Amino acid sequence: MKEIKMAAWCIAAGMVITTAGCASDMHTQEEIVVPRQEDLRQTGEGGANTDVQQVTEGTIAELVQAPERYTWEGDSGIVSIKVDAAVVIPKADGFKTYKVTSRVFNQEDYDRVNEVLLKGASLWDRDYEEMAQSNGFTLEEVENTIALLEKQRAESEKSGAASGKEVNYDAQINNWRALAKGAPKEAILTEVPEIVSYDGTKEGENFLGGNATVDGEDFFVYLDNNLSDTWRWISFQIRCNRVNSNFYNFYDQQEGMAQAAEINIESVRQRAQEAVEAMGFTDFAISGEEYVQAVSVEEIKGDVHTDAVGYAFNFTRVIDGIPVTYTASEGTSLENDDTVPWPYERLELVYDKEGLASFNWTNPYQVEKVSDEYVFLLPFSEIQGIFEEMALKKYEDIYDGGENMKLDFLIDEVRLGYMRVFEKGNPMEGEMIPVWDFFGTEIFYPEGKEAVVNNTSYASRLTINAMDGTIIERDLGY
Repeated sequence: MKEIKMAAWCIAAGMVITTAGCASDMHTQEEIVVPRQEDLRQTGEGGANTDVQQVTEGTIAELVQAPERYTWEGDSGIVSIKVDAAVVIPKADGFKTYKVTSRVFNQEDYDRVNEVLLKGASLWDRDYEEMAQSNGFTLEEVENTIALLEKQRAESEKSGAASGKEVNYDAQINNWRALAKGAPKEAILTEVPEIVSYDGTKEGENFLGGNATVDGEDFFVYLDNNLSDTWRWISFQIRCNRVNSNFYNFYDQQEGMAQAAEINIESVRQRAQEAVEAMGFTDFAISGEEYVQAVSVEEIKGDVHTDAVGYAFNFTRVIDGIPVTYTASEGTSLENDDTVPWPYERLELVYDKEGLASFNWTNPYQVEKVSDEYVFLLPFSEIQGIFEEMALKKYEDIYDGGENMKLDFLIDEVRLGYMRVFEKGNPMEGEMIPVWDFFGTEIFYPEGKEAVVNNTSYASRLTINAMDGTIIERDLGY
C-alpha cells in the first residue's frame, strides 16, 4: 500500500504545474525568496548581480577558500540543522557571464536523436479514420478488454460489492462488445511525416507524434514544440512500449528497486554517455543518476500500479569546465496566478535490463557568452554565515505550525556550480550564475504523528547566489 499511495501522489504531482514534480522536495509555495537583510551586494528582487569586479588571479578553489568539509549545528527550537558535508568545488579558473534564452526544437534536433536512438526508423501511427468503428482498437485488444472487465465483475460480485457501485461493468462490457463488431483483426497503419515545425501564431498545433519500430520493439515518439510567451514548457520524448508509462523517483525505495532492477550500472552508464555524445550533446555530462520506477494507472478502475524498474541518467550542460548543478527541482512552481514558470533544461535517459526505456529532453536553452571576464565570488566564510542564518529563518517561517512540531535537516553535500535564473516577471530571458547548493535529508515531526523522512535525491535545501549572497528559490527560478 505504501508504494501505491506514493505512486498516486507522484502522478498527481506530475499533472499539476504548481508542483515541482515527484522528485522535488515537499515544500509549498509559502516558501518565498528570503534575502539577507544586511550589507549584501543586492540588485533587487529576482535580479542577479553579474557586474564584473576585480578578481584576484587563481582557481575557483583558491578564490573561495572553502574547506574540504563543512560541519555545523544550529537549532531554533522549531528547526534544527546538522551539517557534515563534503564541499564540492569545480576545477576551473572562474565563472563567466552567460545569457540564456529558450529555443524551440528544430529538424536537426529530431534527426540526430532519431538516427542514434531509433536507428533512423520512420514514424507510423494507427489510421484512426479507417479504424473509427472500433475507436482504433483491434479485435484482439477489444476481446482482451472484455475478458478483463468480466474478470473484475466476477471478483466484485464474489467480494460482495454491489456491481456498478464503483464501475458499471455491464454497461462497459456492452460498449466494448459493440466495438468488437467493427474491429479489424490487424491494426491499419499510416505513415507519419517526420516534420518538426514551429509557428508562434498556431498555439497548440506545433507537435509531432507517432511510433517507431526498432529491432522488433515499438517506441512511442512525441515532440511538443508549443513554446509561447505564456507557456515555457516544451519536450521531446521517446518511450519504449514495453514500459508504457512514465518513470518516477521513489526516494524511500532505492534499495528495493536496485535489487529488482537487474541492471549493470556501469554498462548502461557507458551506453548513455556514448548515445548523448553521438546525438551531438558534446557539452553535456552526467550530473545525476538514480533508480526510478514506472507508474501506470489502470483505465477501468483507476488503480495505480508500479511497473518496470529503470536507472536514470540526468545530463546537464558543462560551461567552461563547470557543470550546471542538477537538482530535483524542475522550476515549474508558481508564486501567484500572474507568474509564468520557466522550467529548467533537462536531458534524461532511462535504461532497464532490456535496454533503452525512455528519453526525455525538455526546454532546450540557447546560451550566449556575455563577457570573458570572471565574475566576483564571495569567500566561503561569508556563504557559510549566510546559510547558518537564513536556513533556520526560512524553514522556521514555513513550518511554524505549533510548539510540538519540529523539522530537522541533515546536510551532507555543499556544491558550487552554475544555475539558470531569471528576473521575476520576465521568463523570456535569463542568465547563468554561480550558486551554492546545500543538499540533504529533511525529517518532519508533525504533532502526534510519526516522523516523515524526505531524503529525495538531489534535493537542494537552500541555494545561495555565490556573487552577492542572496537566497534563490529553485522551484521558482529566481
